Amino acid sequence: MRALVTGATGFLGSRVVCALADRGHDVRALVRPASDVTRLAWPGSVEIYRADLRGRADLSPAFEGVDVLVHLAATVAGDDDSRWQGTVVATERLLESMKCTKTNRLVLASSFSCYDWTKAGGKLTEETPLENRGVYERDSYAVAKLWQERLARRYADSLGWDLRVIRPGFIWGRGNEWQAGLGQPLGRHVIVIGPMARPPLTHVDNCADAFAVVSERDEAAGETFNMVDGHALSSWRFVKAYQRGMNEPGWRLPVPYLAGLAIAYLAQATSRVLFGRQGKLPSILVVRRFCARFRPINCQPDRLKELLGWSPPFDFRECLARTFDSAHVPTGAGCRPSEGRDD
Repeated sequence: MRALVTGATGFLGSRVVCALADRGHDVRALVRPASDVTRLAWPGSVEIYRADLRGRADLSPAFEGVDVLVHLAATVAGDDDSRWQGTVVATERLLESMKCTKTNRLVLASSFSCYDWTKAGGKLTEETPLENRGVYERDSYAVAKLWQERLARRYADSLGWDLRVIRPGFIWGRGNEWQAGLGQPLGRHVIVIGPMARPPLTHVDNCADAFAVVSERDEAAGETFNMVDGHALSSWRFVKAYQRGMNEPGWRLPVPYLAGLAIAYLAQATSRVLFGRQGKLPSILVVRRFCARFRPINCQPDRLKELLGWSPPFDFRECLARTFDSAHVPTGAGCRPSEGRDD
């Protein structure tokens, strides 16, 4: 199988390139013209294709001989316009090129950001409702990722493509150790919100392995998968491991989820009374954003396990070593971690 990987130099993309290559697949990595790929130490078999998804050049040559497009590219930083252009507009240009080729399998990296967390029950599954109009009370990343998935589904439905969607939870690992869904850092100290909750975490190397498996397996055709490791890990325990791993000792202050949510509701109501819809609040005090970051919920990779027999190749202790142990050289990843954006 030959895979074209976008976002290949990003935090997740660099590992997906390695995971596919390690499984014996041919990989063509689509990277920006000025990107330095030597720091990634990819296997020599990886083919480099240089292009900018935000440009106007025809991208159809990148699909020559390609069996599957693994689309990871998204703009995770910058202003609202940058995220929209780098995620939604770039995806449209890419898929417009793809429809002129013989490639008809698409694996899309979506996000837990697409879910409507105010409607989620006690367990988050692939059938949990996605955001609708309420998404505009979220940040621009959630807006862009929701529209990116909608766009991919529109193309796949109209052209008969085999679309496979993976929605990862919070992706962590070396170079991206902290996750906003754990709490609020105050220097070396952390306010842990919902300390006994089990956040939807996935280590980047486990996540990359899942992308490789979904890309190659026929049983994954047309499916959507939630991607979490499923480790029985509380926010309290993760923050403790994070502080130890970063060698940043500090205290942890537990705040129950409902107490934090009440504060967010109060702050939002006060802001609207005083300033109307024009009032600006920190993200953590916007109710829909607070829910998306901290709501305690059970989420397991059940569909990945039941349909594909997948389980995370690395347990939590191994993930800690791969993230924080400077002497640890990951095996099975094939390359050093990247530094930079996912696009």
